[in-house]
Amino acid sequence: MEDTEQVEEILGRYPSEREHLLPALQEIQEKVGYLSRDTMERVAHFFHLPPSEIYSIVNFYKKFRRKPVGKNPIHVCLGTACYLLSGKLILDAFSRELHIETGDTTEDGRFSLDVAACFGCCKVAPVSKINDQIYPRMTPGKVEEVIIN
Repeated sequence: MEDTEQVEEILGRYPSEREHLLPALQEIQEKVGYLSRDTMERVAHFFHLPPSEIYSIVNFYKKFRRKPVGKNPIHVCLGTACYLLSGKLILDAFSRELHIETGDTTEDGRFSLDVAACFGCCKVAPVSKINDQIYPRMTPGKVEEVIIN
């Protein structure tokens, strides 16, 4: 099903009152993967709101993505244990190596970079996750190695 059809189907399940806006945006992102400009304009029309209001909401909440997720999503844990054990340095190393910022996707669509609050792997912190594989005891020096594999 095309993204447009999916968006219309999802919106059709919601009343057009404003209190349903966030759940609708969350469901659209869950199904489509991100919220494109066209999607945000469709949502604005459906909820009888100006598109600028939808853009503001999507930009305010970090959980919303405006770009497609890469084929290999990378999540760097910044929960307390991982953060204290250099999680931010690991995130910065991924960012440098991939030439993207947090929330972005590489130009070739291979990787996207995001943070996570916690994977529940504090015993082997700091951790990162690529696709469904957890990389324990990560260091900035291991970033290039795990990207190549």
